[in-house]
Amino acid sequence: MNPTTIERDQGAMTAEAERLPALIDCDVHPIVADVSVLRPNMSARAARRAFGADVPVYSRDPNRIPHPSSGLRLDAKTPSGGPPGSDPQFALEQWIDPCAIAAAVLVPVQAGLVIPWGDEAAGSEFLAAFNTHLLEEWTGLDSRYRSVISISPYDARGAVAEIERLAGVEGICGIFIPHGAVALGRSQMFPIYEAAEHHGLPIILHPTGAEANFAEAPRIAGGSPDTYPERHAMLAQPGQQIFTSMIFGGAFDRFPGLKLCLVEYGVTWAAPLLWRMDRAYEQGDGELSGLRRKPTDYLADNIRFTTQPLDEPPEREMLWKMLDLMQAERTLMFSSDYPHWDTDDPTTILTSRLPERLRARVAHDNAVECFGDRLGL
Repeated sequence: MNPTTIERDQGAMTAEAERLPALIDCDVHPIVADVSVLRPNMSARAARRAFGADVPVYSRDPNRIPHPSSGLRLDAKTPSGGPPGSDPQFALEQWIDPCAIAAAVLVPVQAGLVIPWGDEAAGSEFLAAFNTHLLEEWTGLDSRYRSVISISPYDARGAVAEIERLAGVEGICGIFIPHGAVALGRSQMFPIYEAAEHHGLPIILHPTGAEANFAEAPRIAGGSPDTYPERHAMLAQPGQQIFTSMIFGGAFDRFPGLKLCLVEYGVTWAAPLLWRMDRAYEQGDGELSGLRRKPTDYLADNIRFTTQPLDEPPEREMLWKMLDLMQAERTLMFSSDYPHWDTDDPTTILTSRLPERLRARVAHDNAVECFGDRLGL
């Protein structure tokens, strides 16, 4: 393809993007460069648990499977030298404004820091301070940033208290649960879902880096992977477990208005897994689990996915068929994963990867139906 052809194709893609409704990005990652700034909003006891006593740390073990690079875009390093995602003003200039993003859902994977903690109370206190910080520094700077309430998966009582504290705050749009070693369809999680449904807040799940790295994190079938590419390719498994557990656990029968957003777990596995679940339901698991409907019937009403990472089979039509099978016209929302190394450009995803019939739904409509007025649009 010669340069003239490339420029012509890019121009056509940009023109098509301009015809789409206001873009909603359902996965932007803020980072607190120095978490010690949270200390003033924490008790002395919780701060000691989070930051240690006055003993210098000279070294630490890396994660069991370190990322081959930083995992972040090299061009997203802030003007002051901070890590990508740590400067909300720079993120506006580099990503939000150029891409004409009308609302960006902030998903702080840093909340996963509490997954290996044994101190549940300190974990909840840390996350409360973290939530306050993001509201002040990001949502307080620009209303296009929409914050989530990060809660601990191990402290349901503390989680509900944090939801009640922030549910009515302007700029809050969802609840983020860092996925730990607990099945999310278990009844111990139901008080959280009751509060989420009551306040109209979708539940958001997203990998945190703890998967297959920490003892208290989700495991991957077949044993712990040895390399990052192996682990990265298998990250759909924790998403599948969440999906299966919440449906067969009866969460959506008990809370029919609840929305679950599976962010960055992939999408093309949904239909084949549902076929297996429907078959199990028909063979008796429906009676054993007490479900009122077959698993497929919960998809459009209760579950949402995001585009990044979007599988790219050899032929584009293969992807389009899988999107049709998972009812993407109702269940799929755009996400970029900014500022991670594999950030997806919205123009490319919406105008080159997706069929025209899905573009407006994925870019805007499905997110509005999921998050409602909480997007501030």
